Amino acid sequence: MRALYTWGCTAAIWLLASLTVSAQTLSIGMSGSDVTALQNDLVAAGYLARTVDGDFGSTTREAVVLFQKAKGLPATGRADDATRAAIERAANKGYRPGGGVVYAEGNRGTMISDMQVRLQEAGFLKGSVDGVYGEDTTRAVKAFQKAEGIPVSGVIDEMTYASLQNVDAPVSTAAPEEESASSDDGGASLFSIGDSGSEVTSIQRKLKRMGYLDGAVDGIYGGDTASAVKAFQKDEGFSATGMVDGDTLSRLTSVYAAQNGETVLAPGDSGKKVVRLQNKLLLHGYNPGSVDGVYGEGTAEAVRRFQAEQNLARTGIADGDVWDRLDSAPRFTGNYKKVLRMEATAYTPNDGDGNGRTAMGGFAGKGHAAVDPNIIPLGSEVYIEGYGYAICDDIGGAIRGNIIDVGVDNYDQAYKWGMKPKVNVYLIR
Repeated sequence: MRALYTWGCTAAIWLLASLTVSAQTLSIGMSGSDVTALQNDLVAAGYLARTVDGDFGSTTREAVVLFQKAKGLPATGRADDATRAAIERAANKGYRPGGGVVYAEGNRGTMISDMQVRLQEAGFLKGSVDGVYGEDTTRAVKAFQKAEGIPVSGVIDEMTYASLQNVDAPVSTAAPEEESASSDDGGASLFSIGDSGSEVTSIQRKLKRMGYLDGAVDGIYGGDTASAVKAFQKDEGFSATGMVDGDTLSRLTSVYAAQNGETVLAPGDSGKKVVRLQNKLLLHGYNPGSVDGVYGEGTAEAVRRFQAEQNLARTGIADGDVWDRLDSAPRFTGNYKKVLRMEATAYTPNDGDGNGRTAMGGFAGKGHAAVDPNIIPLGSEVYIEGYGYAICDDIGGAIRGNIIDVGVDNYDQAYKWGMKPKVNVYLIR
């Protein structure tokens, strides 16, 4: 009897302890799926503008600080239980005035030097241009924001970044000797990692529309952009340097013009551009009915629903505004039936038998996923953490049990995704 009493007390203590366990507090320097989930929520709440990378760096910390200040929480920069719960509640319920954080104190590199030069030209930065976002730069940003009527935060958010782009930065007319020489790779590098500005935005937009860029169109030449350039260079038979030289830029411009001379798609159109539109709609959670490359009523209705959510005119026509919004990261509405923890891999349209079709007949790529029908029925719609929405319309010999294979457009995207051992997969319907 005493043993039974002791066991009962122990069980009660264990149960009480299990009910009071807190989630891990996330802070700068940490990484992993919990950080990715936090960043996705910060993006959805309008406090973070950078690409979600699973690393808790300076921009993530400052986004957390700004959120905590806005919600009356202790501004520690650490995402504890209360902060994480509040951010989750704020997701998709409006944006922070000024938009998400692009750069913050602690960042460094060529892109920070560019921002410092612009702040100097505008008369706000008195310190040196050293590529380090320190106290001098923070003070200059605050002064610039105050003068421009932007919410004063000391971080370069989306509104501040856009305003700084209107400040003309001086460009040196003297080119280094080695940059004037030509080479087998098309001459000197014009753009590479660390560069930023409207020219980079233009390159990214072309790469995005052509299906090479997996990251954000943010005017910042980072790893995502370099990978996209490499993939394009490989397809075009160029040396895959990841840097944009004269030949790469010329070829990118001509190929883009040939493929995207008419960006507006409407009912009755057909072809690869319609397939790309249909897959992008799937990725954002708007099912066109079938991915067949034909712009029918199902696609038109999906476009209208997307336009309504984006506060655009409900024309059912995919114009530039629709394409621009589809280029942004998918946002999770939070509506789902159940959540599964799954291993996530990636595949391209060339995998399997290489016919570019899913098991249910659609054109493969982003917005599709291969699953074990015993775990997730074929035809189900899901939201995959760190990816977006997908229709589960494919299968694979290696896809057995709690594994999901997400569709991507090319091998570089597949390598970047890699194998994620534990990803939340939300079953929508």
